[in-house]
Amino acid sequence: MDTDISAKREVKISVIMPIYNAGEYLARAVSDVLNQTLTDIELICVNDGSTDDSYDILEEVQQEDGRISLISEDNFGPSVARNRGLREATGKYVMFLDADDMFEPTLLETLYEIAERDNLDVAVTGFDIYNDSQNRLFPATEEPNAAIFAGGGVTSKNEHPDYILSSTTGYVWNKLYRASFIRDKKLTFDPDLYVFEDVHFVCCAMATAERVGMAEGINVHHRIYSEQSRATLFRKYYGQVPVVYEKVKEFLMQRGMYVPLKRGFLNLSANRCYKIYNLLWNDGKERLWNMLHSHYAAELDWLTIEKTDYQIAEVCQFVANVALYTHEEYLGRSEKGMNINVAALEKDEISNKVKTMQKSEQRKESWSRFTGLFKKK
Repeated sequence: MDTDISAKREVKISVIMPIYNAGEYLARAVSDVLNQTLTDIELICVNDGSTDDSYDILEEVQQEDGRISLISEDNFGPSVARNRGLREATGKYVMFLDADDMFEPTLLETLYEIAERDNLDVAVTGFDIYNDSQNRLFPATEEPNAAIFAGGGVTSKNEHPDYILSSTTGYVWNKLYRASFIRDKKLTFDPDLYVFEDVHFVCCAMATAERVGMAEGINVHHRIYSEQSRATLFRKYYGQVPVVYEKVKEFLMQRGMYVPLKRGFLNLSANRCYKIYNLLWNDGKERLWNMLHSHYAAELDWLTIEKTDYQIAEVCQFVANVALYTHEEYLGRSEKGMNINVAALEKDEISNKVKTMQKSEQRKESWSRFTGLFKKK
């Protein structure tokens, strides 16, 4: 391809791809991008300190296609890599893709067309899961409030304040973003986050977007190496989960958006922590639980809404037990069949229980917060 001619083209989409030791799959991912039906694109590859042959692969491909920009940095993590790509992007829209995923050839054109047609800040596409160890595709689990996109309409926090944050996954790579929207809202990836950094970015984007739409069909095939490796990731970094949502809350408060989005935020953060808890081994369960019990349940405001505001009963049950008991206490009560029946709790029952919990100031404080969940109607 003639580099000079390529450079003169209007860039409709800047694809930003952080790369760390992705040599085994990188050529396929890059080829999928460069062979898109929408050709007016640039591919910004940020080599994040790879120690394999990733950089050599990119240099070779760059010589054949002038639409590739190659940036090399030390290993600062995906947040820093994506932010560097954002600073270099010249396209009207931006998309962040992973170097080991696979993409339908119409991915970019499909999202570009609906973004232009509906003047979207964020355009979302469906995806499925490719299990590398089994060489099989599996459907992705639908988010609990994905139905707000039914019928192909445009939506946002204005129409669905309780559901917008949990209407799509926290993955950044199945969404196209208007570049001017990212700049105007000053959206960046938090460099302090090495994992789940995309959750933070997506929550902030969905909270601030005025127009969000979803394309039909599956356009991204997200590679996992096995269900075991996926669980291992969560088990290694579970401590970052409440930290991410603490940062999301901080963002919402700074932008004056926390109050209208509070119920949706509380459901999202509690639901995610509940899911991660169930993926952990015994020691991890205990550590995460006690982190939430001692600090994050209060910091994330889980106990400041009533039980009827929780969308999933099991999550409400989880929140109630986390608020009241350490993990050891919870397990001891479970063995005796003494778990709290949240649905059956009434104001007078709680008052009686509070009297027995006033032996320690910490538990007294926990109960004070906890009873806010169960105001009698």
